[in-house]
Amino acid sequence: MRHTSRAPNHPAGRRAKRIRVARRGKLADEASMIEALQARCAAAGFASALALATATTPLSASYRAHICPPRRHTFEMKAEYVEKQKEYEAKKARAKALQLRLTCTICGTKPKTLLNCPCGTTQCVPARTGRGRHARARRVPGRYCSTECQRIDWRDRGHRKACKKIRNERAAEAARAEAEAKQAEAPAPPPEEVFYGPAPRSHADEVRARIAAEHEAARLRREANPEPEPQSARWGSRCPICMEDWDVNDSPTIRVCCCRLVCVSCATKFAGKACPLCRASYPSSPSEQLARLRQHVENEVPEAVLQLGYMYRDGMPHLGVPKNLKKAVKIYKRAVELGNVDAAEHLGTMYSQGVGVKLDTEKAKQLFRIASDRGHAVAQGKLAGLLQREECHAESFELYTLAAKQGLTSSEFMAAWYILISPVPEIPEDLEEARRLLTRAAAKGLEAANEFLNEPGYWTNRPPRAVRVEIARTMARSMNAKYPT
Repeated sequence: MRHTSRAPNHPAGRRAKRIRVARRGKLADEASMIEALQARCAAAGFASALALATATTPLSASYRAHICPPRRHTFEMKAEYVEKQKEYEAKKARAKALQLRLTCTICGTKPKTLLNCPCGTTQCVPARTGRGRHARARRVPGRYCSTECQRIDWRDRGHRKACKKIRNERAAEAARAEAEAKQAEAPAPPPEEVFYGPAPRSHADEVRARIAAEHEAARLRREANPEPEPQSARWGSRCPICMEDWDVNDSPTIRVCCCRLVCVSCATKFAGKACPLCRASYPSSPSEQLARLRQHVENEVPEAVLQLGYMYRDGMPHLGVPKNLKKAVKIYKRAVELGNVDAAEHLGTMYSQGVGVKLDTEKAKQLFRIASDRGHAVAQGKLAGLLQREECHAESFELYTLAAKQGLTSSEFMAAWYILISPVPEIPEDLEEARRLLTRAAAKGLEAANEFLNEPGYWTNRPPRAVRVEIARTMARSMNAKYPT
């Protein structure tokens, strides 16, 4: 059987029993004392004898709790005592704050002079005001005895960021208060004028006027810089596949399935493949290719007629087309009648060289002018060459300049040559423009442009105008000798 400390045979249990018996005897003695005192108080005329006896008799705490349950008494302190206690606590707090102000926050020394933290509320020693549960914590502005202590607080204790944040907040608060003060001092806005009548209209009229002004400005820009007219409705101003502008130095390639012209790079990319424009399959044989082309010729498609003229001019035996210059000229004329500018340029070249037809310079100039008026760069360059042979230098230079603006390499070189030689006063002697044109031509692989750029006689020691005029005449005679009229 398990024995506990309260077992009757255990020494500790017997001792606890003796204590309980003694406590009961003591309580009995106190009860007898209370009864005797109550009797005397009743005889003396006290109404609350039990309360008086309980308050005046030195009873034990256990018996007091037994016969008289504890009551919570509230003592009302005098107002003078409360005021004096508050004054004492405030005086004590001021003395403690003064002691902290005279002491370094870090090392606790009392130097003659102390450095204040810029924020005034650094990681300083916390002070408490009040007593007991009414005490509250507050922060005393930090002070340092030296810059070393300040460095410890800022660097080691991480007060630098907190100090900066506090100062920024104070500056923002001061600026906000100043703005509010200015706003309060500002005069009140005048009351809105009351309008009696129909409701005001919206801003739709202003928007319409602005849109109309933008359209007018765009129209003026188009008129000042007109876009070149497409040389063909099918051709357009750029490649229909890659959408890159046409390179005037390369001849485009025709797709016989839809008679659309594409640039050289796209023609190489889709050679032997289905057409990316009309999705037609590639011709399986040369005869099928020629049959497709002739079908478009019968429909009088200008590009197809021009391509057939190419075949008869150069001859393509593998397609079953022999070389026939007279038939090529006839086909070219039909293409010119259909409005193809390339046909006009090719036919003018044949007339200027006397190939397949009788040599006729005037007819060639007429055909070149038809194409050049439509913006054909090659025709402009060839017409300028014919005028140069006739020593019409001013008009020839103008045509060379127009072709050079479109990027024709030979015209860039000839325009720069005209500027350097300047045989007539109408041509400006702009050496920077000449250098720019020659540089562009040299970048495209023209060797003569490099020779002119490296020749110092054209740039530094330039010959007089009479010598330059003679140079131009000599060049015109050499061109006439090479291409007799």
